[in-house]
Amino acid sequence: MSNTLGGAKAPSSRQLTALWFLPLSAPLMIGVALALLATFAHYPPPVELLTRETLWGVSLAAMALVLLVGRRLRNLVMAPERMAHRPLPGSAESSRDVKALAAAKVQSSMFILLGLLNFVSMLVVAACFMHADVELALLNGVYTLVLAIVTKPDFALAIRETEAVLRRQG
Repeated sequence: MSNTLGGAKAPSSRQLTALWFLPLSAPLMIGVALALLATFAHYPPPVELLTRETLWGVSLAAMALVLLVGRRLRNLVMAPERMAHRPLPGSAESSRDVKALAAAKVQSSMFILLGLLNFVSMLVVAACFMHADVELALLNGVYTLVLAIVTKPDFALAIRETEAVLRRQG
């Protein structure tokens, strides 16, 4: 049985892990870029919407909240039953290869979860650029990597469990 879905090769758990860390490492790379920009180009704050204390307080509270609910959110989005019932965008799902279909559904669910987890980080990045706050940008980058490690799903297990649910559904 081939490991393809619609002519494309189904992702492996190793590829999904690489895809998991790539977008969640972006805030750290952006923080380093802002630090270099502020240090060498003397980047001034274009707009200061909030005081520094308010910006830090709101940002840290939002980051802490996402860190606290991250695993629950992962368990909700990456539940095998939910992934099996979730439609694939742009696919008729007529594949006979259940393993490839399960891997594609896990990948689709992973990107939904990534979007939800990265939302707060990107808002903090935007605020850091508006305020030219290098320290908060770097802290946000480290926080996002910690979030990536804490909430990383076991992709091999998710694929197997989703495949089992799809086989039970017939």
